[in-house]
Amino acid sequence: MVDNHTCSREFNLKLIDAKWLSKKIHNTIRDNPTVKGVDIREKIQRKWNIGISRCMAYRAKNIATEQIDGSFKEQYKRLYDYAHELVAKNPGSTVKLKVEDVGGKVIFKRFYVCLKACKDNFMSCRPIIGLDGAFLKGKYGGELLTAVGRDGNEQMLPIAYCVVEVENKESWKWFLELLVDDLGGAEICSTFTFISYQQKGLLHAIDELLPGVDQRFCVRHMYANFRKKYPGKNLKRLMWRAATATHPQTWEMEMRNIRAVNEDAYKHLIAIPPRYWSRSRFTERAKSDTLVNNMSEGFNSVLVSARSKPIITMLETIRLYLMQRWAKNRSSLSSFTGSICPKILSRFRKECHLTQNWIPSWSGNKLFEVRHMSNNGDKFVVNLDESSCTCRTWMMTGIPCCHSLAAMKFLNIDGEQFIESCYMKSKYEETYSTIIYPLNGANMWNITPYPDVSPPHKRVMPGRPKRKRRLEQWEMRKDESRMTKSGLQKRCGICREHGHNRTRCPSATQPGTVPSTSATQATPSTQQSEIFCTSAHQPSTSAHHSGNQP
Repeated sequence: MVDNHTCSREFNLKLIDAKWLSKKIHNTIRDNPTVKGVDIREKIQRKWNIGISRCMAYRAKNIATEQIDGSFKEQYKRLYDYAHELVAKNPGSTVKLKVEDVGGKVIFKRFYVCLKACKDNFMSCRPIIGLDGAFLKGKYGGELLTAVGRDGNEQMLPIAYCVVEVENKESWKWFLELLVDDLGGAEICSTFTFISYQQKGLLHAIDELLPGVDQRFCVRHMYANFRKKYPGKNLKRLMWRAATATHPQTWEMEMRNIRAVNEDAYKHLIAIPPRYWSRSRFTERAKSDTLVNNMSEGFNSVLVSARSKPIITMLETIRLYLMQRWAKNRSSLSSFTGSICPKILSRFRKECHLTQNWIPSWSGNKLFEVRHMSNNGDKFVVNLDESSCTCRTWMMTGIPCCHSLAAMKFLNIDGEQFIESCYMKSKYEETYSTIIYPLNGANMWNITPYPDVSPPHKRVMPGRPKRKRRLEQWEMRKDESRMTKSGLQKRCGICREHGHNRTRCPSATQPGTVPSTSATQATPSTQQSEIFCTSAHQPSTSAHHSGNQP
């Protein structure tokens, strides 16, 4: 035996392939589905002191992900089985699968789900529905359309969801037709209020199905489009003051203020009917004064990780979330101390605290004139018999305003008895009384006689697929403590022109040239406005947002 080794250690072994590696990183992928290929390579090098290529790391990750979440292609074949299992375990639910025949091959097109519990629960809530769409991040793409209501405690109540090929008028009309049928027909749904982001084809689809129905536009996204043309902190403040005005006179005053600042901005806003975006024209049927579609945004934020999974895994993630949410809300009833839902009670107490600034003057019966304690303050007329106040807040929300509460305290009347019944604990209990029933695993589903469904043809877009939502210009990034200037159109600090900076300014580089007086000797107010526009403005997008109004 010649025990003399001169060869060095091998760091790249051909015996290691992606299939073997996927078994070793199975637990890692399951615990952290978003792990990067670089981290996988580093882990393998630390553990076995061997090197793998970047492509092998991603191939192993894809194999492990398919073993955990399922195959994107294979799950389409069992959509009929899943639909029948869903209806069998939740009788009364609506599940629709639409396919198309292309050359003798059954191609997936759309899938709609409205569970019986969601359908029944909405009937005991306020008639306002938020509509929204979100991109699917999986292998074959698509869109997820959702309809979300509001329960008595100002929480989101998902009603229906649908997977479609693209967001357009045809897909929205198909989704809304099924939604209207589930909620009682066009006659009943014509009394509802729909709030949306003015998505592609949605407004036309609503006008065709429910002509004249009450609609609202999300002011958050309205301002995102408004800010592209008319940036500035003052215009932002004035627009939101016009949107939050509760009666027409205040709205007209704020619009005059906008006109005094910028005539074009005034024309831009006046072209949009105020019934879509101002509380001063909102109807009283919805019992909600919301200006933003944050309920839909909240539901979409819950489904961020689910939207990148195979179709049945994604649908099951949504159903499982709804089932657990219903059970959690039923159990939370024990923590309600009074007869009113906690969030509504908190708002009611805030209104009670504001009564210290209002002085009621009794006119007769239960008619009052309520004025602000300052001499030049507002003045409103309250009629307790008709449950009305000229500020319109009480009629619009169903919660007594501070003016009406000041009159009630004058007569020693308990204001809680004037709160609408939709905010009561008993109504909340009725909302979540129904149950979303669990499902068996795929190995116990009945095999249906329908042909296997093939996945849709995905149109591959240029560039790397984006997983995260693009932030607006005023949003804060999670890893930063200040706003960024990414995407800003730079402005020269000398001549105030776009396209170059101070170091390349023609006025500064040419010898003997003095910058113009109008650029250098601006008034302090003009300089402050320009500096704000430069530091705060960046191109706005139509991406979705979760949260309340600014």
